[in-house]
Amino acid sequence: MTVGGDERAWGAAWHVPTTVPRTVRELASRFTEVAEVPAPKLTAIPYRALWTVGLFLPMVKELRTTRYQFVGPFVLDSTRTTAAFGLHATPLDDALASVVGEARAVAAQPA
Repeated sequence: MTVGGDERAWGAAWHVPTTVPRTVRELASRFTEVAEVPAPKLTAIPYRALWTVGLFLPMVKELRTTRYQFVGPFVLDSTRTTAAFGLHATPLDDALASVVGEARAVAAQPA
């Protein structure tokens, strides 16, 4: 809303402010710590298996092209957005606690 309503933003791409880059494994582990639940058991599909299955399943074939997102931190530089508009990322633990709270509220509702 802030960026969309400011003429300085028009004609340029702006990255939403983010926290420190983390891998999916790091993020999942931190989520379970905040939720105070057991740590997740995460395993990786070997690339050769992913490639082979992709020969038969189009969706899996597409995963081969996005594999990089799951093996390293997802780095996004939002310093220009922060400098121009004063926007900052919500601290990770606050965001995770909010998600945990919402999930627990939904789970507590009768089916």
